[in-house]
Amino acid sequence: MAPNDGPATSAAAKAGTARPLTPAQHAAIAALPSNNTCAECRASHPDWASVTFGITLCLECAGAHRGLGVHLSFVRSLTMDDWTEEQYGKMMGGGNARWREYWQAHGGEKEEGEWGNYDGGGMMPRMRAKYESGVATKYREALSANDASGGTADSAGTAPSPSPVVRSLPADPPPSFDDLLRSQAWPFVLSTISTRKSKLMCVMWVAMGLSCAYGAHLWGKGSNNVTSSLPSVNPSAQGQMGAAVSESNGHYDVIALGIIAFTAAIPYLLLRPFAHKVAKGLLLNRQAAFKSARNLLMERIFLGRAQRLERCDVYYPTVSERQEAKAKYGLIFYPGALVDRAAYAPIATLLSEAGILVAVANLEPHRVVAKLADYPLKEKLMHILSDSVLLSSQGVWSVDAWAIGGHSMGGHLAIAAMANELSSTMKKVVLWGVLSFPDPGSYPCKQTLRETDGVYALVVNGSEDKISTSTAYGKDKEKIFWEKMPPKVSPGTAPPSKRGCTQHVIVEGGNHSGCAHYGPQTFPLPDGVRTITLEEQQRQFANTTLDFLLDEAIKRD
Repeated sequence: MAPNDGPATSAAAKAGTARPLTPAQHAAIAALPSNNTCAECRASHPDWASVTFGITLCLECAGAHRGLGVHLSFVRSLTMDDWTEEQYGKMMGGGNARWREYWQAHGGEKEEGEWGNYDGGGMMPRMRAKYESGVATKYREALSANDASGGTADSAGTAPSPSPVVRSLPADPPPSFDDLLRSQAWPFVLSTISTRKSKLMCVMWVAMGLSCAYGAHLWGKGSNNVTSSLPSVNPSAQGQMGAAVSESNGHYDVIALGIIAFTAAIPYLLLRPFAHKVAKGLLLNRQAAFKSARNLLMERIFLGRAQRLERCDVYYPTVSERQEAKAKYGLIFYPGALVDRAAYAPIATLLSEAGILVAVANLEPHRVVAKLADYPLKEKLMHILSDSVLLSSQGVWSVDAWAIGGHSMGGHLAIAAMANELSSTMKKVVLWGVLSFPDPGSYPCKQTLRETDGVYALVVNGSEDKISTSTAYGKDKEKIFWEKMPPKVSPGTAPPSKRGCTQHVIVEGGNHSGCAHYGPQTFPLPDGVRTITLEEQQRQFANTTLDFLLDEAIKRD
């Protein structure tokens, strides 16, 4: 018999049509953060749940919850019982990690190991005290209000607020092919012919075309001069010949115009397939965030620890109700090209837990900036900075210092910002998966970072990163990168001068896509295979970044 069989079960069934959970629904519940272990004793693979609190339980703890009474905790089996849509909705609106963080953030005692450390006689009084507490009551009421009205508990947990519950992040629809072709592909293609060699070839091609056209025009004009120089023997015949030559001269002018049109059309016809290929690649290779990352972002939003704003996703450090909303450091971070910004939720959470306010820029719908001329970088950055500190539900934040960073092509944006606009405002730049300097055709820089005073850079790469280390886009790109970056020093050593320096850290076993929760990555080049876990790679990246910004390290579990 299920722990809560009886009249309550029948009453619940009347709330809507009840049926067993589908495999997809069961998997969705299990995918919520910490739901793969019992919320009470941390036993693996729990098959029971408290619908009231939206948490999963093992068989033993489900029996203990049954002892609390259905007015405090209504228990169902995830595999044997029938479920209504309302009950399933409560589970998706809750989660073990969400309840645990809410309990601890609002004054609840942190139980190391939960109830597994208590003997049988002391377990129930402690559990009853917890679930009869004011914190549990407010959470239970807020969760019920979420399901009924779409509200969510406010930061103090006192009442539901009218803001919508975050059960899923809104989808970011991709742009149309024509939009990508016009706004991203053609600017990128044209930037590839902006090098000195390409410009010289274009000038030579245009000069050749104009020379041929002018030659055709002169040829026709020369024929006319020959006719006019003939002696006047038969005026009538000479007039007829002159008319014929004039007509022929007009033909030569048409030929000259044709040569000019041909000269202009050939580059377009050659570049058009390339532009279409680029647009198709941008459309078909968008990198979706793993579900676990999206769930984590939803959880942080629910707890008031993150916000999805128009220009960025912001991850806030932990502060109590009596503390000032203040961060040691702020990091504006640009995602890699085509990567969903939600994929950075796990690593951004690690940084925010250690006191960093992290703002991950929103590059939707294109998820890429093909040309800096079309992206007002300084204006965008100032908006992100002001939004992240002024639009928080916790009030106005103060930040001691700011840095800018990015992953892969997002790192090129960060470099361009420091080289062109922000070196007087920000002094530190964080680059993940970057070993090339921005292309001058796409992201022109007024000066190199080596020439920019007081810039301190951190470059972190995985040893298995086959994208940033590839020579497909230039054999000397890595050499040029280090020539343009501040002088390299070993991590932890003092900079050689006040002009700045670069620390380079290689994470053994890490790859390019391991900086965030997405992948595998095959565009524009195939990535290497990671030989450490995704969590371990991000832990090391976060530790290195935190050490660079704060001279601290995240404590390892």
